[in-house]
Amino acid sequence: MKKFLVLTCCLLLCSCFEITEKIKHHDNQSGEYSVTVDFSQSWFKTKSAMLLEEVDGVKIPSEQEITQKLLDFKHSASKIEGISNVITKTDFDNYIFTIRLDYQNLKALNSALNSINKQKNQVYFAADKNNFQRIASYSFPENLLKDPKKKPDLEQANVIAIYTFDRDVASVNNGNSKISKNKKTIFLKHNVYNVLKKSALMNNTIQLTP
Repeated sequence: MKKFLVLTCCLLLCSCFEITEKIKHHDNQSGEYSVTVDFSQSWFKTKSAMLLEEVDGVKIPSEQEITQKLLDFKHSASKIEGISNVITKTDFDNYIFTIRLDYQNLKALNSALNSINKQKNQVYFAADKNNFQRIASYSFPENLLKDPKKKPDLEQANVIAIYTFDRDVASVNNGNSKISKNKKTIFLKHNVYNVLKKSALMNNTIQLTP
């Protein structure tokens, strides 16, 4: 998920946050996808940064700019073959931003994510009959790692992946994953500081029961 929601990346310079990616993937390769950027734990700091319009020399997007960018994505993603029911949400009371969509296949989902991230051929997800793969790619502002004062906030911020399937999960190759009691959902969580240093921490290959 390279440069996810470019419009909010500047806010990452000044706030604690959480990114949650959810997928419900079906046996016919269709599914539902959502990703949420949540600044609610530091809403006051986020609001203050937006009012200042600039932090550490970086321009902070306004509410109007964020809303427009999300609408632009909704418009472009809705034109992609295999993508439907695109929904974008903004909550400027708690500073939570969400994108949700349905996909007919992972090729369509990859295309939609590339339209967010202004990429062309990046592959984020792949699958066959019994396997599902996440190839993680995150690109946050370089200033996040360069400033040691930001390390404590980055260690409290999280990237979360929650993937649900029609069949039971037989195994996962990422040892930090947790499998739900009903064996149909996997959960993976890392703090942003570690993901910044090594995005492969969010990589995963999930084997489903035949």
